[in-house]
Amino acid sequence: MNRMVTALLMTASAVAVLGACGTTTAGTPVTVVREIVPPPPPSTTTAVVAPPATSVVVVEPPVTVTRAPSRTSCQRLLAEGFTYTYAFEAWVNAGRPLSWDADRDGYPCEQSYGNRN
Repeated sequence: MNRMVTALLMTASAVAVLGACGTTTAGTPVTVVREIVPPPPPSTTTAVVAPPATSVVVVEPPVTVTRAPSRTSCQRLLAEGFTYTYAFEAWVNAGRPLSWDADRDGYPCEQSYGNRN
């Protein structure tokens, strides 16, 4: 901290007026020394700014999903080992859907089990 010292030459009566301490004789010059302390500098605050948080994102490589070729109901029944008699009964119980009888002759699953008429 920088300090400044000021010296002031005054008469004893002037010192008495200013409220100086001690005894003085009238007409005797007196040196008054005062230390002047400058005000402190304005306070500053240092802020530490953290960088933004980083995150790691793991991206899985793309996966190609190939669907098995869709099967008809008749193809599924044949692949699972069911007989033509079972397939015919399943067709009747399902309400005789036209999608099971390709040529509309009343006999289902002919393309999977062969011509049964």
